[in-house]
Amino acid sequence: MHSGTKVVHERVSESSSRTMQHTVLEGALNCIATNKDSSQVVVAGRNVFKIFSIEDDQFVEKHNLRVGRNINLNFSASNVAWNPVDDHILASAATNSSVVIWDLNKTSRSKLDTVYSEHRRFVSKVAFHHTESHLLLSGSQDGFMKLFDLKKKEVCTTFSGRSESVRDVTFNPHHYFQFAAAFENGNVQIWDLRKLDKWERQFTAHSGPIFSLDWHPDDKNILASAGRDKTIKIWDMQLLKPKNLHTVQSIASVARCKWRPQRKYHIASCALLVDCSVNVWDIRRPYIPFAAFKEHKDVVTGIVWKQNDPHVFLSSSKDCTLWQHMFKDASRPANSANPVGLSINIRGDVSHAFSDKLVSGNKSGSS
Repeated sequence: MHSGTKVVHERVSESSSRTMQHTVLEGALNCIATNKDSSQVVVAGRNVFKIFSIEDDQFVEKHNLRVGRNINLNFSASNVAWNPVDDHILASAATNSSVVIWDLNKTSRSKLDTVYSEHRRFVSKVAFHHTESHLLLSGSQDGFMKLFDLKKKEVCTTFSGRSESVRDVTFNPHHYFQFAAAFENGNVQIWDLRKLDKWERQFTAHSGPIFSLDWHPDDKNILASAGRDKTIKIWDMQLLKPKNLHTVQSIASVARCKWRPQRKYHIASCALLVDCSVNVWDIRRPYIPFAAFKEHKDVVTGIVWKQNDPHVFLSSSKDCTLWQHMFKDASRPANSANPVGLSINIRGDVSHAFSDKLVSGNKSGSS
């Protein structure tokens, strides 16, 4: 991935009949995931755990997973993942430190299948392997990552980060055996599933907790990280010591980052606090969002792009809503930004920056 200064102004296809839509749920949402063809979406929180089909103009409820005789903390989720191969299997990180497997094919009213109580503290993330549907990875604030074999219904491997809380784990979609883990102390570790004793590489990515990692969908060497230090950083992972290619500056701690499909330089983010928008950044222009979506009234907790579609994504929020966003409805912050900059230093030197468009406009107006 090479840096550059050219900013892309894309045209969005208007041919689709899809529209921006939302639904209001019974409680705040902590997480979101879609199935393999993005025809269904699951959202979950402390008091909500539902699956909707995504229709042209509405969300239609298909399953309410919070049913059964004994509704306990296993039915609340801080994170959720949908199996990329087996459409009827989901996993959730329960708020009581358990990892829970759900089977939508169960004939009983309750779809809860298996509960794993292997972690000692809060589970931050669950992630399925991209091709081996029976492998599930979890990361916990107890400092451990565990690989579950859903066929054997047991933990087959435990990885020790020898560090603080694990905040995120994600398999590399371009590398069968590799996954990345993010930690409370700002470190990123790269692991090989075949090497259990220690990570392959470790580097400091942020000056504080890292909340999100995302491998680039097309470039196998690129990893994005986001954290409390209000930055999204883009890393070239082909070097032994990863190189920071780009740094995006946000106004608040970044809770989630997610690459935009079919757009090499675009990445979406949402904030942990303060900012309720979903911002899409062109990493070559790191100080102002390329596009912004301001439908939510409280902080956004999850972002997921529809399968191979750069024009549609879904989001969950603490405001109890699930939204489907259309890129054609985005606001463009750069269009309303001041095109002139002026600053003075302590020695009295003045610097002035302005747009080339202003110069060309003044010349044509005076002729």
